[in-house]
Formats: sequence, C-alpha cells, structure tokens
Amino acid sequence: MNQPDIDNLIGVEEAAHILGFKQRKKVDSLIAEGYLKLQKKPLSKRKWLDRREVLNLPKPLPIPPPPEFFSK
Repeated sequence: MNQPDIDNLIGVEEAAHILGFKQRKKVDSLIAEGYLKLQKKPLSKRKWLDRREVLNLPKPLPIPPPPEFFSK
C-alpha cells in the first residue's frame, strides 16, 4: 500500500470535524475498530490520519431514513 502524502495527513480533531462529530471519541472508535488507520509523520508524536481515507468513509443514513429505502 502506498504511504500517504505528508501534506494530506490530518489530526484526529480535524477528522472529527470533517465527519460531523463534536468530539474525537467517535474517530478514536473508528480507529480502534479498524475503519481508519493511523499514519506516522516524521518528528511528530501526534495521531495522524489520511484525509482521503476519512473522506472515503461511507456516509450514514439520515435519521429517520427516507421512505425510498423501504420499498414494497
């Protein structure tokens, strides 16, 4: 697998903001469950994520789901 471009790495807090979460705890859960992979940045101890990986996560359905999801 290709290493992500260093300029394309974002922090967990920014990933939470992009995904619409108020806290980073949900992003930490996505990391723990294997949906997102932590990346390393030289000379940094922070947790980094690939922006493309965050943006490519599936979008959740709205609550309640639209009626077209319940076909007869």
